Amino acid sequence: MDRRAFLRSTAVGAGALAEWQQTGARIARGAEPMDASEDSGFPSDGYQAPDWLRYSRTVYFDGYSPPIYPHIDEFDARRLLEIVAELGGDTLRFQPIGYYAYYPSKAYPVFSELGNRDLIEEVSRECRRTGVHLYCYTVCGNNDLDLSLIPKHPEYADWALRDASGKPYRMTDEFAQGSWSFVCTQGDVYREAMRKVVRELCEHDIDGVYFDAPSGYRAICFCDPCRENFKRFSGMELDRLRNVLDLDQLPHDVDMKALIAWYEWANRLAREDLLDYRQIIHGSHKFMLCHNGDTWVGTSVPQQYRVPDGFMVEQRLQVHQRLVAGLMDASMARPYKKLAQMYMGSYDVSQNNEPPHSKPWALHITNQEDTDEIGMQGFTNLACGNVPLYCTANRLYYGIGDGTSGPAQDVFALMRRAEPNLKDSVPVPYVTIVPTWESLQLWRTQRPSWDMMMIEGFALAMLDERINFDVNPSTEMSEEWLMQQRVIALCGASGVSDGDARRLANWVKQGGGLLVTYDTGLYDDKGEVRRGGGALKEVLGVEMKGEPLESQGNCYYRVQKTHPALGGYGQGARMMGDGMLMPVEARTGATVLADCWNLGTRESRGPAIVFNQYGQGRTLYISGSLEAHYATSRVPGLRRVLGSMVRYLGGDGPMPFCLSAPRGVYGVLRRAPNQDLLLWVLANVGCKDASLGMMRQEYMPVSNVEVKIWVPEGRQIKAVHLLRADRSIPYAMAGGYAVATVPNLYVAEVIHLRLT
Repeated sequence: MDRRAFLRSTAVGAGALAEWQQTGARIARGAEPMDASEDSGFPSDGYQAPDWLRYSRTVYFDGYSPPIYPHIDEFDARRLLEIVAELGGDTLRFQPIGYYAYYPSKAYPVFSELGNRDLIEEVSRECRRTGVHLYCYTVCGNNDLDLSLIPKHPEYADWALRDASGKPYRMTDEFAQGSWSFVCTQGDVYREAMRKVVRELCEHDIDGVYFDAPSGYRAICFCDPCRENFKRFSGMELDRLRNVLDLDQLPHDVDMKALIAWYEWANRLAREDLLDYRQIIHGSHKFMLCHNGDTWVGTSVPQQYRVPDGFMVEQRLQVHQRLVAGLMDASMARPYKKLAQMYMGSYDVSQNNEPPHSKPWALHITNQEDTDEIGMQGFTNLACGNVPLYCTANRLYYGIGDGTSGPAQDVFALMRRAEPNLKDSVPVPYVTIVPTWESLQLWRTQRPSWDMMMIEGFALAMLDERINFDVNPSTEMSEEWLMQQRVIALCGASGVSDGDARRLANWVKQGGGLLVTYDTGLYDDKGEVRRGGGALKEVLGVEMKGEPLESQGNCYYRVQKTHPALGGYGQGARMMGDGMLMPVEARTGATVLADCWNLGTRESRGPAIVFNQYGQGRTLYISGSLEAHYATSRVPGLRRVLGSMVRYLGGDGPMPFCLSAPRGVYGVLRRAPNQDLLLWVLANVGCKDASLGMMRQEYMPVSNVEVKIWVPEGRQIKAVHLLRADRSIPYAMAGGYAVATVPNLYVAEVIHLRLT
């Protein structure tokens, strides 16, 4: 394929991606969602979730906190639904199972104060009266058991997770009363009980069921059934893992062969559970949702996000991190027309550095007052293509603090007003970042993967350079999808499968632009080092000679050859670099643009930046991680070089949009189903009280932000409208761009380019 023809077909300036237009039209027509692939183990069962679910305005009412636990005498379903209405929500996520069941369950320990009440029935009745949708939360892989129940209820004895000596794995939960243990989620008795719980929930008048933390394993259980079942599965004795007390902190001498087998066994059971739950729920004509936080961790069920009809992910501390997570989850949900959801608000004030007297978790669901942080979180979620889940209704229930709900109301009001434009909108990326599932498999060899951290750094650089990006995981990287892309970035993607390597090579050969950093492709899908020079050696023009070298100080990149990809750095220039790098050797035909130079030792550590022409396409390889460096240093030169590389690989085509605003103002461009353009502008300008944790963020207003949006060929502008402010503003045309000025920008705005 001729490179110019390829770039014309993918350039934003030619009307953006033709394939994206077809995709947007397909979604707008209400086309059937894609089936989950058979090789994922999750074939579609033909159920169609209600269309409103993917754009629901959901309010979450927590069941671990008052007025549900530790007492329910103050709980009033009508009061709860008044709060949902006040916020502007249309859906309620209610928690009838927490430490106990808050309905008359025959399968789950019932709360002693329940009496004759059924909180699901009470809430359902109010939801139906007010026209609010309702789905119910239940635990899955993240469950606790009150051991004080067992003397009177021996049927729960087999639920307790046992340590290597056979005793219940005791834990301290300062917010729950009694002596507690983790639950053995692999136990036959518990697994059967959970199927009964799902049936009980589905017997109520609700719309769906939500599961918390599937395949989110907490510890290894050594009960007799687990010992027997694991040995039957693996042929190994479970005692080989008796020194594993915490799955998040493995001992140095852990038996990795046995641990890998244990995860494979646990995942097989979790897969069976999820499919059985889905069969029960869909058979009851209800939808199924899951927490998705444990999906992208390497040890969980692969592609489990394809089982439910939608999923929720946790909040992220920084806006750029939230954009990465949100865009990625939207990319996983979009092909299958699933719900992608993220918290707006959070459980806790701080996840790190909290004072010793303050332990944030469920108790603190009542203490985060509504501020513009919550508004920023909600608008960022929408900019990703997700929908927000409001998470502090318990505080509003009690009227604690200021008792306001303005920021959430603002977000939900915009959702209502702009639904035809926002729902099913798609990104217009100049570059797409691909996290790889195989990178996560380095846990098998106890090596760390820096893929996600490097991705976040790269995303931050692109936001600061005003280059529009998307995040699409390797599990959704088909050949058809590849041909829709202009530039792809693999940021420290340690593992790359052979199949993905072939697909990428074919795509580059036909004219694609590929940017690769650090150890991308060094490992296989089992976390083992490839001995043949890396999965992408021919495409990149470099052969990897082993694992990363030890980091050294005083290292910089020394330009060997002037090249347009280097952002104005010419031969002999020295630029910020990375002291840690991969030992690589350039192959014949490739060009070393820079080496890594140690100013202290006056030695070259090897190639740092390598350019290669591969077929009709181009590649750039960085043997270190400029993106990780940028995330921690914010050195402008790093941002400039990364931006220059992306522009060069994209053929220096016009940017989808331009912003003239202070650093920290982020832009995200999306295309509406009717092909209008929507530029989200997030004014993340201000100051946090601390560098870590969900501390208070104070945002600063920004004035006279100039925006330029590239107008696709053959289209004309009807108006430029501010969706949040709900008013039109004047514009002019210059060099193919619609140019307008936003007079006042605080937290967020959406510039809607109405096109003929």
